Amino acid sequence: MIDRRSFLASAIAGGLIPANGIYGASKKIEPRVSLKKNIVLLSLDLGLYAPNFRDNGARCKYMTEIFSEFKGQMTYFDSISEPHMGGGHSCQPATFTTISYKNRQHYPERKMISLDQILADGSIQETRHKYIYHTINPGSTMSWNRFEQPLPAVEGANNLYETLFARTDARLDKARIRRERDILATLARNLRRYWVGNPQEVDMRASLDYQLAILDEREKWLKVKQPYLKKSFGEKEELKPIPSCHNNFDLIYDALEKQQTKIALVEFGAGRLNQGLSGVELGHHGNTHHGGYPERIYGLETIDRGVLNGVKYFLHKLQEGGLYDDTIVLFHCGMGYATYHTNKKAPALLFGGGFNHKESVQCLKGPKEHRYGTANLFSSILKHAGFKDWTFQTQNKLIDELFEA
Repeated sequence: MIDRRSFLASAIAGGLIPANGIYGASKKIEPRVSLKKNIVLLSLDLGLYAPNFRDNGARCKYMTEIFSEFKGQMTYFDSISEPHMGGGHSCQPATFTTISYKNRQHYPERKMISLDQILADGSIQETRHKYIYHTINPGSTMSWNRFEQPLPAVEGANNLYETLFARTDARLDKARIRRERDILATLARNLRRYWVGNPQEVDMRASLDYQLAILDEREKWLKVKQPYLKKSFGEKEELKPIPSCHNNFDLIYDALEKQQTKIALVEFGAGRLNQGLSGVELGHHGNTHHGGYPERIYGLETIDRGVLNGVKYFLHKLQEGGLYDDTIVLFHCGMGYATYHTNKKAPALLFGGGFNHKESVQCLKGPKEHRYGTANLFSSILKHAGFKDWTFQTQNKLIDELFEA
């Protein structure tokens, strides 16, 4: 094993230019950047109960009762959404892409790639894991690569622990990489054998090159020993996602603190989200169609409070560990109000990261005219993380308030 510092020196030297074939020939290749901040994206699949985060803006119920202590250290985005994203459940997987999968053909100049993957693709890999996509419980896919392919998540606290801090077997890890490389090589041979040259084949070849580059990075990092931490929770705790979510956030914090990743997307899905919550009999989706019934609204509020208090727990960990100003934390949901299946006026709360935070940023000029859309927020995060080109989905306008003294 070599030490981490020596390995980084050699990895960064070869990491300025992406592998051949990963980007299309028509796209200018930008040098990868060294991220100035950690970035943690958080989401609740079906969104929050809208009256409690919309009414009274930055002085809404959830802000005053849960996040009041972060005044001056966070920003509330009032009425933010992405124009033309559409509604329905397609908002959920589009949370960090700002474009729904079913509508992407209407915007040929855009790609359904999520913010975490733009950050990962455009930055030098300085940690064992280029990114972590973690679902606390089953939910929609929120991480999409540049080929508009959904990426698998590390699901549940047990799998997250195994990925980050369990004891490893280097020989077994190498064997897995060889097996994956053999599969990709077989696909590449078959592609060459029956090559016609249509756009689908071109995309497939680029995708294979991309996957091979990922395997190369994984193989390099096998030279650096993975840290071991003793597991601090039971196997079955993850069956109650909200009561046990502190386990998940502890692991994400440890991954940042021990420099195992700089990018994380953490998702509360809709599946089994009510498990372990007293008095919440229906699942999250059933409660979103509350019809005004008090017991269903209670269920929504109970789930929301559990999720947001989990976020607050994570923020406290960052503060106590001295990582708060070095970590951009965005809580955002693509679903603005699940009862009406709309993405309008979606929740977006930005914490830490060293931004010049404002109590609130108004994102609408009038009932329908946008000052800022979600893409502008994502562009602002890219810029603050160190990107020279902070364009997100053809948008490069920044939210100026975040950079003003």
